[in-house]
Amino acid sequence: MNKTNEIAGEEKKVLDELSDACLNKGSLDPIQLRAAKNSLQVLIENAIGKGKQILKHYNCPVVPIRGRDVFNFMHEMGLISRETYTALIKAVGLRNAMIHDYMDFDNEILARVLKEKAYSAIHEFLTEEPSYNDTLKRRIENFNI
Repeated sequence: MNKTNEIAGEEKKVLDELSDACLNKGSLDPIQLRAAKNSLQVLIENAIGKGKQILKHYNCPVVPIRGRDVFNFMHEMGLISRETYTALIKAVGLRNAMIHDYMDFDNEILARVLKEKAYSAIHEFLTEEPSYNDTLKRRIENFNI
């Protein structure tokens, strides 16, 4: 998890700088927009990967492929709070829009994410060390769809 924390910190630093630039200038230039999209994508994909690793580590019988499902499972098991769940689900939606709807992607959404520092919840999830009691561990091991 050290590499996860390191990458999360690096990307958050980039996003914080871009957030400040967006707040000060009101908008970002094309290179800054690309940097913001890339950093967000790295954070979000890292969060999906961490979620999968947690489920595998605690012997979940089903480890989903889709990012949204990873966080659905984790929330259903009680591994993440409603607030974290909501932030991560929104992040997956943002990532999908940036990747799949790139020709029609609304950069105002990206500016809002930066200005509100909505990426902070992803960073918190990535840097938080998972610690689950025996009840939660059993929920993971016995999880059924």
